[in-house]
Amino acid sequence: MIKQKLNKTINKLLHPNFGTLVVFCVVLYGLAIFQDYVFSKIKPTGFYWTDTMLYNIYWLLFIPFIKIANFFYNKVQFKSLTSKVLYSLSTGFIFSVLHIFIFTSIFILGSNLIYSVPHRFLTILKNVVSNQLHITIIVYLFSPFVFDYLKRKKQLNKNFQNQKTNKTITVKNGIRRVKIDIFTILFIETDRPYTMIHTTGQKILHDESLKKLGDLLDPQTFLRVHRSVIINKNHITELKSRKNGDYDGVLSNGQSIRFSRHYRQNWSELLNH
Repeated sequence: MIKQKLNKTINKLLHPNFGTLVVFCVVLYGLAIFQDYVFSKIKPTGFYWTDTMLYNIYWLLFIPFIKIANFFYNKVQFKSLTSKVLYSLSTGFIFSVLHIFIFTSIFILGSNLIYSVPHRFLTILKNVVSNQLHITIIVYLFSPFVFDYLKRKKQLNKNFQNQKTNKTITVKNGIRRVKIDIFTILFIETDRPYTMIHTTGQKILHDESLKKLGDLLDPQTFLRVHRSVIINKNHITELKSRKNGDYDGVLSNGQSIRFSRHYRQNWSELLNH
């Protein structure tokens, strides 16, 4: 039981998003110290390792605070984009204040342990507010949206890999979920606000947008040939020019689909193969 809990904890700590955050903050910590060193050489000022290492702990504190902020963000169910933005604004301010006060307390504690004449709390607090407050607010304001984007991207990649492995795709049709053999898909078109999937044997109305469905399919096989159409290139039997840059693609079932010149970069390879 203890071993399982330990493995679970390690997996959480090594989560790709969290690992990237740790590396980024550690690199930022090192660069901040290096910047102070270079500045001391350019300007005739003193450079004290203990001071700069202690002060730049500020950047390392983003690791636990962003992790905690993201944890609470994932627990909230947002009803609209407005509520999400308002939540980010409020929590961004709260975490920025906490970050600054906790850092200042840590700095003063370290200063009392290291120096016979320690720094003053109010002096460090004023310095941090004037130099780091704006950066801190921006980080906490946008970090939930960054994690949200990375989470969605990871899920899309996972779904995409699953579709490539299984050779099937599951689509939502009202209260039904229908599994489709990818090879049987001829083309997919917009039927706002839904999408219509045309297979060799049936038509299936899907509840999500063309873009979301297209993100789940292999881009090497399924090509966006028009603003409202994605085709399975394996079912293209003929291309006929319209003399204006557009083409008509004939599918294996004899149906004709317009290939727009505005999406030519997606299907131009079909002209030569």
